[in-house]
Amino acid sequence: MNIILKNNIFLLLSVSMIIAKDSPNNWHSYWLQSGKAVIMDESNQWLLGGAAIAALSATQIDIEVKDYVIEHKILSDPISHFGDEMGGNWGHWILWSSIITSSKIKKDSNKKFMSKIQYSTFAMVSNGLITVGMKRAFGRERPNGGSYSFPSGHTSHSFTMASIANELYGKNIGLISYGLATLVAVSRMNDNKHYLSDVIFGAGLGTAVGRAFAKNYQKFDETNIQIGLSSQMALKISIPIN
Repeated sequence: MNIILKNNIFLLLSVSMIIAKDSPNNWHSYWLQSGKAVIMDESNQWLLGGAAIAALSATQIDIEVKDYVIEHKILSDPISHFGDEMGGNWGHWILWSSIITSSKIKKDSNKKFMSKIQYSTFAMVSNGLITVGMKRAFGRERPNGGSYSFPSGHTSHSFTMASIANELYGKNIGLISYGLATLVAVSRMNDNKHYLSDVIFGAGLGTAVGRAFAKNYQKFDETNIQIGLSSQMALKISIPIN
């Protein structure tokens, strides 16, 4: 099954994560504990449960909403294209660039900088794995006739990034990021790529993943978790999301 389609925007997380020779081997604990928290954390259970109920309810009006959005074109083409790119090609690079820039300005230690990169990377990769798994499990047809509609990968990715931005930069930047994530979700419907229910659950999923990794980031940030440049070990993860 190939989820890379001709005119779609892909998330390609090509991450070279190389564990420095002298750092302790606890990065996997961070990833494992955070991954579990996506579904085991009580607040996330409420969030995902609410998103699932809302998405299920939205299936009753998916066709009506789709027809309305297509008929009225609620976003102009340039704005819709901007949202599409933010959720696919641009968003993660903008986030990583902001981490690099802010860390330079704040003169963060290398350990602090790498913990931010690790947090953002692991959260986005995990969201990608979950989203791709759900797409293949549900196999829902898109409103435009394509494949793997549920949940919206652009939307889940964007809301994961918004959660990360909220954690790293505070509520003001977080609100802006969530606003951009909402624009991404609307653009997916505006372009007839997803139904309302797809983007509703995508938003809940992405937020839950970002929050789960944020909570453990706060705990593990004070430990010696580190990803550094070394020739000893390299792991490249490439996840296409649509």
